[in-house]
Amino acid sequence: MPPLLPGLVFGFSIAAPVGPIGMLCLRRSLNHGRLAGLVSGLGAATADAIFGLIAALGLTAFTAVLVGWRPWLQLGAGSFLVCLGLETFRARPRPRPAPPAPGRGSPPPTAPRWCSP
Repeated sequence: MPPLLPGLVFGFSIAAPVGPIGMLCLRRSLNHGRLAGLVSGLGAATADAIFGLIAALGLTAFTAVLVGWRPWLQLGAGSFLVCLGLETFRARPRPRPAPPAPGRGSPPPTAPRWCSP
C-alpha cells in the first residue's frame, strides 16, 4: 500500500472536528440509521452555509436593520425573560427521587457525588 493512503486517512481523522453537531449526527446515525444521520449533517451544513451567506452578503446591512429594531427587540427579549421567570417561580418543584439503596450498581458511600449513576 502506498504511504499516501495511510497519510490521507490519518490526516482526515485528525482534521474532522468532532464537536457537538458531529456528536449529534453520530448519535442519530447510531440510534435511527444512516438516513437520520445524513439529514442531521445536511441540516448542519445548510445552517453553516446560511451563516456564511449572511456574512458574505453584508453583515453591516443586517446589523443596521437590527439597530433600528433594538428597542423592540429589547422589549420582546425582556418580556420573554420576565414570563420565563414567572413561569419558573410558579412551577411546582419536582420531588427528588429516593437515593439508591447501597448495594450492587451504586457507588460506595465514600465516593464523590459525581460518581453516582
